[in-house]
Amino acid sequence: MGAHHVVDTHSAEQLRLSAGSFDFILSTVNASLDWTAYLSALTPKGRLHIVGVVPEPMPIPAFPLIAGERSLGGSPSGAPATVATMLDFCARHQIGPVTEEFPMSRANEALAHLEAGKARYRIVLRNDLA
Repeated sequence: MGAHHVVDTHSAEQLRLSAGSFDFILSTVNASLDWTAYLSALTPKGRLHIVGVVPEPMPIPAFPLIAGERSLGGSPSGAPATVATMLDFCARHQIGPVTEEFPMSRANEALAHLEAGKARYRIVLRNDLA
């Protein structure tokens, strides 16, 4: 996807080694994570921004926020004007979605693929009827 450096956030060790590396982390997942590790990955004055709906309360320790002058925020996915600006940016920089397509007749297989954590990055079900 054009990244110059990738951190496997499934690896606690790689996330730990990223401490103090990121100015901004955008979390789009709807799962509970090790929020302390993500806060630690931020630079001083870094920002963790949440747009995914986490299913339970987020235990956020105050000390990493205060000591690093870090901040935590959240927002919905965006107002129409913000989405239009983002799409324009993507078009200018030739950024496109990474999806896997499955025909609707294989919906159960697509869901199993998703539940197994094998989806990269979104699954699209295509209507078989044309």
